[in-house]
Parts: sequence; structure tokens; C-alpha cells
Amino acid sequence: MIDVVIPAHKKDVDTLDLCIDGIRKNVKNVRRIIVVSKEKLTNKAEFYSEEKFPFSFKDVGDIVGFHVKTFNYFGGLIQTTSPLVIPDLERDVLVCDSDTIFLKETEFVNKDDIALYSPSYDIPSHITQHPYLEHMEKLIPGLTKQTIYSGISHHMLIQKDILKEMFERVEKLHNMPFWKADISVTQQEYRCIPSPKPTHDKLPLLFTTYELYFNYVLKYHPERVALRPQKSILAYKGRMGVLGEEEHSVGSRTNLFGDVNILPREEEKAFSFQNFKDSCEHISKRCAEAGWDAVTFQNHTRVGHISHCDSLSKEVNEILKN
Repeated sequence: MIDVVIPAHKKDVDTLDLCIDGIRKNVKNVRRIIVVSKEKLTNKAEFYSEEKFPFSFKDVGDIVGFHVKTFNYFGGLIQTTSPLVIPDLERDVLVCDSDTIFLKETEFVNKDDIALYSPSYDIPSHITQHPYLEHMEKLIPGLTKQTIYSGISHHMLIQKDILKEMFERVEKLHNMPFWKADISVTQQEYRCIPSPKPTHDKLPLLFTTYELYFNYVLKYHPERVALRPQKSILAYKGRMGVLGEEEHSVGSRTNLFGDVNILPREEEKAFSFQNFKDSCEHISKRCAEAGWDAVTFQNHTRVGHISHCDSLSKEVNEILKN
């Protein structure tokens, strides 16, 4: 059996229940589903407060600064540490983004007890210099890209014994708790970023759970994993038919097939929904009919980068006032 952890934020309420429903319907051998958030956001899964973690949003901000991307760093640490923080989880823990919906039956541990991973080209196969890859080497010297693929597919099966081993390795190397080492190394200069390195708020994200664990397990435990390519939409960018949405001129970003127009333009033009939840529910069904295994509706893609950042900036200011 596997347990599922979904880190979530109030901006994710339009997709969270759809994410949970997709897991219950399509992911095999699920025991528990736990949503980690500041406040309870759904009645469809267990709630685990982010306040129970050994670090806070302010702890993270003290290292990377207080800005919109602080939420990404904080959420990334929740992803990585949750299998070892939340009590009584199974060995196998699926960490899943709250805006990702599974559309077809999906197995994460096969009959031979092999963990299955859906790769992507989120970091293109020819790229060897990238902040995510450099972060891995800073955290664990010698840990490099192990395959032409990226591990970024908005979900990942994490096995607790391997994660514990990785934590202990990092803590011995850096002489500090894993969570602090994981983001502290992002303060260093990066070869792929011109020196002097700008502050974190002016840079792309400098780490990711998915790339780190994916390459770690491929390097140190290759006998326990296998790649299982799926058809996943990593960022749906078609017209959604909701007032105030951000419309895009490029296709949706997929894991292995580049940018793709998922649904016919004429069909999209007819869409008219009261809210993003209804739109995501309808479009996800159409994506399943079109043969896709999973779809992700990112908030900044739906509402636009400016609106997304404005909302989070206001929240940062409120946090700093308290």
C-alpha cells in the first residue's frame, strides 16, 4: 500500500478536490491521503498542519528572503520532508502537486516491489548546466544527472528508507538539519548563473524535490526503480472559458511531447464556466478521452503571472506583519 501527501495552499482550492478524486479513482493501492496546508482546505482527505514541521515560512524566508518565491522554497521543503515528518506513513509515499489530476489507472510500485517513475524533458535532454542540477551537486557532491530525462512530473513516489539515508548523508556533509542544508546551499554562487548572483527573488527557483530524489535513487538504488513513461500534461495552456483567465498563444507543456494543443481550438472557444473548478473538471475529462494519463492546471498559468504574484505578495506582507 502507499500513502499520498499533497502539499497545498489556499490558491489551490479550485483543483485540490479534483486532485484527491483523481488519486482515489485512478492510483492503485492507496491507503491514506493527507493534505498539508496552513489551514484545512478540504473534507476529502486528512489534514496535517504545516505548523507541525520542523521549520516555518519565516525560517525559510530568513535564508532566501521574503518574496513570492519563498512559497516555492517552503513548499519544496514540505514535499521533501513530509514522508519523514508525518507519523505512521507507509514505506511508499506518493508526493503529489495539488493541481495535478490523474486521469487513468496508475501504478507506482509493481508486483516485483519496484518503484515506478514517470520521466519528462522538463530539463531538456541536452542541458547539463541548470540550477536544479547544480543544486544537487552542492548538496551531495558527486550527485549528477543520471539519465537524459528529468524527474519533474509534478508527482513522485518517495520511499522512506531511501529518503532517510539521503537525509543522513546530507546532514553529515553539511552539519545541519536536512531542510536547512537543502536551501542554504542555494545561497552559494552557481556556475550557470552570472556572478555576482542576484537575490533569490530575481532568479528562477534554485532547487526542486523531484530532480533531487529522482537522481539520488537512480544513482544509489538503481535496482529498486524503473522508468515508466506516461502521457502527462505538465501545464495546461488551452482556453478554459473562465472570466479573468490568462489566455496563451502556445500549446500546453507536456512531459515528453513538447508543446501540444490538447483540444481543438473551436471546442475551446465554446467553453463558458462559472469558475476554474468546473472548467478543470470538464477539461480533465476531455484530456482523458484524448488519451492523456494526467493533467496539471497551474495557478499562475490559469490566472496569469501578474495576478498570481500580486496575491502571494500580499500574503507575504500579511505574514510579516504578524
